[in-house]
Amino acid sequence: MAVADSALNNIRVVPNPYYAYSEYEASQLDRRVKITNLPPQCTITIYSTDGVLIRKFVRDNPTDATQGGVVGVENFDTTLDWDLRNEKNVPIASGIYIIHISAPGVGEKTVKWFGVMRPLDFDNF
Repeated sequence: MAVADSALNNIRVVPNPYYAYSEYEASQLDRRVKITNLPPQCTITIYSTDGVLIRKFVRDNPTDATQGGVVGVENFDTTLDWDLRNEKNVPIASGIYIIHISAPGVGEKTVKWFGVMRPLDFDNF
């Protein structure tokens, strides 16, 4: 179990802190961070500091092709893109967020993340 605990300790949110820009973003309208080093099967739940559920993701990537599955890039991807929106597709506010990762049979990890959002400027496109 020490290996599983060690693997969970490698989970990160990048960039952290987020200062209105990330190398992962493709345009001025794109806002994105990555949660990295995730296990293939896990649930990622994002909360505000007052305990309000912001967003929930469920990962269920097959890890091998022994049962007739196909091995592809998604089998080896350990990241999850978060578009900095809540469950209602509304951009989040600047602030501190708590990200909880629960991996069945492996364990749990909590990560704190801080982000400063930029205002949308539709005049400069």
